[in-house]
Amino acid sequence: MKFNNILRFMLPRRVISAIRLLQIFQHKHGHTYQKSGFPVNGKGDFQPWLTYPMIEFLNGLDFSGKRVFEFGAGSSTLYWAARAEQVVSVELDRDWYESLLHKVPDNVQLVHEPDGGLYAGIIRDMGKFDIIVIDGAERFLSAEFASQALAPGGMIILDNAEWYPNAAEFLNSSGLIEVPFNGFSPINAFTSTSTAFISREFAISKNNKARLPPIGGRALPTPALDDNSKFVRIE
Repeated sequence: MKFNNILRFMLPRRVISAIRLLQIFQHKHGHTYQKSGFPVNGKGDFQPWLTYPMIEFLNGLDFSGKRVFEFGAGSSTLYWAARAEQVVSVELDRDWYESLLHKVPDNVQLVHEPDGGLYAGIIRDMGKFDIIVIDGAERFLSAEFASQALAPGGMIILDNAEWYPNAAEFLNSSGLIEVPFNGFSPINAFTSTSTAFISREFAISKNNKARLPPIGGRALPTPALDDNSKFVRIE
């Protein structure tokens, strides 16, 4: 009898489930893992401080050739830099901004704006962006400017949307499709909401990870019996 089967026989199901959850969160999501002070996943790759369902959604999209703007710089800046053509991040805190300058690659432009009244408007004269992430200061005002700077077919991400219902409602009323991703995020011991506000003409393609099992999930050796292998569209 295999060791795993022995454990299943000896241990209560709730104990096995708790062990499995710990393995997924700690060793696969890398829940408390950090590198240079930034959260990383179980493989050591930088990840944004968004909910895990949102991160997995983003991991299934192809951002090559895309422009990304961030309200708030950090580990997410390194995440986007590895996937997109250009990243522009505005940061309010000078010490944090200066600590990032020597850590970001050449396709990243960091902007320091200490004035909260001017912070959100930095995006105004920088053209259109395919992805705009609101995860810094002045989030409602950032949402207003983001809606004007979003490229056709793009997406705005509002982190901690449960704390900013007015900003979320503003983006929803701008004609974007609101898709909340609820769950845990790196390091935190509480759940939160990272919400995607997606253009109705969404134009960001999927990549080869889009339909893989989620982290901690299980793949079937062959498609399920009721998954039509010949796929005929019903008219």
